[in-house]
Amino acid sequence: MPRSGSLEAIAYMNIHTFSHINLQTLDQAVDLVRVNKLADGSREAAFVRAYPALMEAARATLRVEDAFLLTATFAHGWMPASLRLDPRHLDAAVRAFGLARSAKAEFSLPGVDAIAACLQSLVAASKVLHFAAPAVYPTWDARIERFRRGQAPTDYHMAQTANYAAYVRDIHDVKQEDGFLGFHLDYCMNYQERLRQLAIPPYPLTDMRVIESAVCEIIIAQGGHT
Repeated sequence: MPRSGSLEAIAYMNIHTFSHINLQTLDQAVDLVRVNKLADGSREAAFVRAYPALMEAARATLRVEDAFLLTATFAHGWMPASLRLDPRHLDAAVRAFGLARSAKAEFSLPGVDAIAACLQSLVAASKVLHFAAPAVYPTWDARIERFRRGQAPTDYHMAQTANYAAYVRDIHDVKQEDGFLGFHLDYCMNYQERLRQLAIPPYPLTDMRVIESAVCEIIIAQGGHT
């Protein structure tokens, strides 16, 4: 029997199975990351430049509560809403964040719920957890979910942890597809060239980050913003 809240358990949940996130769809991002030109001063260029510094600052902050508050502030820098904390859930959120930072961290639905309750936002929780464990938790928002499902999500949909879990499951499914290694190498090569053109020092991308970055490239090409 799979552990409650684990990726194995997600397969047993009643989750909408349709998704545009598959290797055939994402393969177009290999060329898009080369041809999509990020305007100087744009939101997208700012994130690409700031991302490694934010990740390093999160890793370097040793006290767990300080790191949680720091990453929550970082996360809201890319969200329309201001940071809000529910103090009733702060201790549980800090514990969940600390577990996510551990070397053997695994995806945890209860951990996601704890942080979402404190931040009053599942989207914010996904971003904070990404700073804690970028190889385990992808960032998630309504634009990504619109792409994944082919229709605009409701506020109710975006508040359901099972829907974020479905996105995580889709990413892990892509990683198991034949051809993923070649896709990963080609995408990273073009991504590093983008960094060079923007005069940004190169930095590595996790498998998780490659896939979510590819999704964002397609969204940009379709006229959206990340």
